Amino acid sequence: MTNTGDPNQQPQQPNQYGQPTPEQQQWQQQNPAAQQPTGEQPQWQPQDTTGQHGQSPTGQYGQNPTGQYGQQNPSGQPGQQPYGQAPDQQPTEQFGQQQTGPYNQQTGSYGQPPVAPYAQQPTEQYGQAPTAAYGQQAYGQGPYATAQQQPPKKKLSKKALTGIIAGGSALVLIIVGGIVGVSVGNALHAPEVTVKAYLDALKAGKAEQALALAGTEVSAADVLLTDEAYDAASGKVSGYTIGRTTTSGDTATVQARLTQGGESIDQEFTLTKVGKDAVIFDKWKLESPELSTVQVDVLAPADAVATVGGVELTDVEPIAEGSYQLRALPGTYDIALSESEWYSAEEMTATALGFGQAAEPASLAVSLTDAGTTAIEEAVNAYIDGCGASTVLAPEGCPFEIRNDTGYTPSGVTWTFDTRPTFTVGEFSGGTWAVDSDTVGRMSMTCTLTDPATGQTGPGYSINPVDFIVGGTVEGFTDDGATFVPFP
Repeated sequence: MTNTGDPNQQPQQPNQYGQPTPEQQQWQQQNPAAQQPTGEQPQWQPQDTTGQHGQSPTGQYGQNPTGQYGQQNPSGQPGQQPYGQAPDQQPTEQFGQQQTGPYNQQTGSYGQPPVAPYAQQPTEQYGQAPTAAYGQQAYGQGPYATAQQQPPKKKLSKKALTGIIAGGSALVLIIVGGIVGVSVGNALHAPEVTVKAYLDALKAGKAEQALALAGTEVSAADVLLTDEAYDAASGKVSGYTIGRTTTSGDTATVQARLTQGGESIDQEFTLTKVGKDAVIFDKWKLESPELSTVQVDVLAPADAVATVGGVELTDVEPIAEGSYQLRALPGTYDIALSESEWYSAEEMTATALGFGQAAEPASLAVSLTDAGTTAIEEAVNAYIDGCGASTVLAPEGCPFEIRNDTGYTPSGVTWTFDTRPTFTVGEFSGGTWAVDSDTVGRMSMTCTLTDPATGQTGPGYSINPVDFIVGGTVEGFTDDGATFVPFP
């Protein structure tokens, strides 16, 4: 191209050997501000014949006129600096960089690229993109990148990658562990867990532990609610199956089927929510189940001592005479009387099935031992004999007597048995053994009669024998034998 005469128009680029043309020399003289400082080479670049800045006349990026990529060495001599740079010369600025001057212009006129030193070609390496035009970004930089290119990112080492994966796995494990922990915590705090603990204690014979879990209050009268009594029981809870759990607000019901003495008993337990455990989990309290009752009717003398489950009932207040009602955990309890020489009672059992049920009453009906029967017979005969030994016509408390209608005074009264009565001792009832005559006894009486008016005496006797019967009760025994109380 030729200079059109515009003083601001830069002349054509130097020729292919790096020498300025006459037009370039004239333009430099007319534009001293565009010249380089004294002692420096003029900075010219090849004319952009393709219409793109930064390309050589051949159109190849970074090529010099000789066809070499990014390198100037016209002589072909070794020792030349790469990229077309003269020795001891600083690298030239790339096209598009700012230099000091008004309006952020380049050192050249109107934003044209700075001229390269003599015979110097663009510094891009082979394979790099050409220098961008004014206002464009440098190759490899994004819209917001700085002029200085960022160093390439380093790949993570296998060890670092393993650590990251392990850390991520640990986080996943922590999250999963938290979820599992909450799930396990909920399972451990479910209402049925408390019911299971209660029934497990009963299976192990730990009555007091079970009662504590249910908050059951125990008094001195609850002689069966002890480990000792429950340990002696048979037919306890041997197994169970938990059924449906229903929760409504702060109340939960748990269905269970108990195995007791070979029987299956359906039972329902109620629990109440009493707060939180560890802030998250519901805390449930088992409501004390209504315990079953065992009723024992003791048909024995007042001095008899009944035992239930091996525990004496001496400190238990009866609900009626000789009748006791005891709270009991599920089980079968032995009922007996304390040993006695005079009477005994056949041992019995009472079974409390599950909860909230009344066991069939157990009656301890005593019967006389041989010694007891003999003692009663002796006591009755002693009574009869005592009456027969009387010296009055009407012995007190005896079943026979004779009235004196003669007006004479009797003396030396003697009673003689014509026939001794026989009797039978009945079953214990109403707190006594009843004695009833089987046959009638007969007594004869003889005496001396004195006329009070004359003082004369004569024999006296009963015209007819006196018939009598014997009857009464035996209320108990002492060390001396049976205590017989005749009917009046």
